[in-house]
Amino acid sequence: MHHEIVDILSVQHFMIFFFLGVYWKKKYRAALFLGIFWEILEYLMITNEPTRSFILDNWFVPEKYIHDTLKHSITDIIINMIGYHIGNLIIPT
Repeated sequence: MHHEIVDILSVQHFMIFFFLGVYWKKKYRAALFLGIFWEILEYLMITNEPTRSFILDNWFVPEKYIHDTLKHSITDIIINMIGYHIGNLIIPT
């Protein structure tokens, strides 16, 4: 487990929600719900031993990024919403 508040996967959170914001406008509540839902799903997957073992055996992300602290999960949700808001400001061509 790592204890950094922001890590390389935070960039991934930002980019996913940025692109959601570009193409899925003015759905802030839905984006927030999606971010919270994802963090809960991450927690449930990693605390279930068979799922955790499968993820550790098959996922390319190092184990130190797998189990987040509550503080890190909250930070991810904030980063999601920042990405979503900035994406909302972009007009796709």
